[in-house]
Amino acid sequence: MAKGNLKKESKKVSKESNPKNLPNLSAPEKTIRLLEYLKKHTDKEHSLKSVKNVQKEFNDKDLHFGSDNTIRDFYRKIANAYNLDEYQHPLPQSQWRIVYDGYVKLYGEDEEGISVEDDSDEWEEDREKFSNLYYVPEFSYEEIDALVEAVQLSRTLSEEETEHIISTLEDKFTSKYYRKGARRVCKINGKGCCDRDMLRENLLTIQQAIMDGVQITYRFNGYDRDKKLAPMRDYKRYASPYYIVANDGRYYLMAANEAHKDEGAYIVRIDLMTEVEIPKRNEKSGKKGIPAIPKKEVAGLPSEWDENFSMQHVNMSYGAPISITIRVKNKKKEDGCTPVDPVYTFLHDYFGDTYRFIAVDENDSDYDIVTVTCTSFGMENFAMQYADRVEVLKPLELREKIRSKAQAMAERYGVSPSGL
Repeated sequence: MAKGNLKKESKKVSKESNPKNLPNLSAPEKTIRLLEYLKKHTDKEHSLKSVKNVQKEFNDKDLHFGSDNTIRDFYRKIANAYNLDEYQHPLPQSQWRIVYDGYVKLYGEDEEGISVEDDSDEWEEDREKFSNLYYVPEFSYEEIDALVEAVQLSRTLSEEETEHIISTLEDKFTSKYYRKGARRVCKINGKGCCDRDMLRENLLTIQQAIMDGVQITYRFNGYDRDKKLAPMRDYKRYASPYYIVANDGRYYLMAANEAHKDEGAYIVRIDLMTEVEIPKRNEKSGKKGIPAIPKKEVAGLPSEWDENFSMQHVNMSYGAPISITIRVKNKKKEDGCTPVDPVYTFLHDYFGDTYRFIAVDENDSDYDIVTVTCTSFGMENFAMQYADRVEVLKPLELREKIRSKAQAMAERYGVSPSGL
């Protein structure tokens, strides 16, 4: 074909593929818009059967993306950018971001995860198989739900910051098919309000100390009658930090010091800490600070975090967990075995599924015998709180502590209050 005729033919094709004579976008603009379209309009359950819908979508917006082949070529290049490593070798299929039938046939894996890359003469034909095209998001919808929940429950974020982060998660990391969960969750944190900026800084400093294996200093405070934080003592305390614990909307630090390491670690609320610093730290000279006490030298300190910690340390109580036997009120039907109602909710709230039913009390069928693992101090307060439905049987030392508390309370309430 003559050169002049080739130019005429090219213009003819261009006009047919761009009937509205729309302005052409640059390659970077096309890449970004095509990728964003895929992110918002597809997922594994809602793939594109062909690219014709993509072209129509942008033509309706007066944006010209060229022919179907042009769009397929862009998606192929985007897939290569996401799915191939720096040596142009396919990543494991589980790490792909762009998926379509032709790509799977060329670079996919069998059921055992072994690459079945196709080197046949049908390679060019396979490249064009763009059916079932979709984008694999960075987070699954379940993970997005978990992130949103974590953001909603965070005490370091304001309402505006919370809304901004959730909107960003939904806009940038989900498709239009994502079903939003509960969003207007009201935080009940007014009674425990704190300086969010200070709490955030405390957490960052403590986390750095934990990562570097060094000690911190801090001033511990309490709230006074004027509703302000005030120091408990006139000195700063040294601590070797080990774990930051999030529990019921508060952050706690599990730490130890030289004077009491033989007694075990202690727990301190991070929102009550001020002037948190890493002493003798000098980044210029590379000095990280004072080395923390090794975990193995702290009595009862777990070398790795135990997810059952909050269940064994009710209300973040200190001390070593012990086995405790209790009686739980559980009214039975006439047969003396079948409970009238499921009444273990309060136990489940505190102990999860770690409590263990032993038997129905032989002396009173309206009570069950149950064992839990908890600190002695935690159980003292738990038993007082639920005195109408819980009785501690063993160990006897703990039972005696609770009896003394109950007796002191009975004596206090046995007289008329002063000032009336």
